Amino acid sequence: MPEISASATAPSARFALPSDRQYLAGRHVWAQIVTVGVTAPLGEVLWYTPDVEFWAVDRVDVGETLATVQGRSGRTVAVGSPVRGALVELNPLLRRAPHALLAQPYGRGWVARISADRWERDEAGMVSARDYRKILDADLALGREFCFGGALLAPRPASEPDARPAAA
Repeated sequence: MPEISASATAPSARFALPSDRQYLAGRHVWAQIVTVGVTAPLGEVLWYTPDVEFWAVDRVDVGETLATVQGRSGRTVAVGSPVRGALVELNPLLRRAPHALLAQPYGRGWVARISADRWERDEAGMVSARDYRKILDADLALGREFCFGGALLAPRPASEPDARPAAA
């Protein structure tokens, strides 16, 4: 009887990647017509209850930041738009329950709704769930920093405990 090895399993096998969405692989975001959210693999970088900060924008281009999310170890993720268009709605649930971003990344944890200027053009720059999984597996083999580098911002510097603002 052949032995089954956990190391033989592709690293992305533990993540559900719904096939009814398109993925902007370099930024690890998904899109479904006009709804945008963070992929489960990127959410794993954040851990626990993230701090979500929405950017005040009316229009976005592909790759522009919709929100930043701070997670463990001061890691900050820039949630980029996979489409060009007008921002219609930010997810109000994330203000009071930011953990939904991680707990339900393909459901209630969506980030924004965008009215795409030309969905067909933007969709051409995205990949299917099957192709995203292949990209994810290849990039994870090279390390998390390499894989998620397109979405991660530099860690915030730790503040010194004795540093105090100058007296006025």
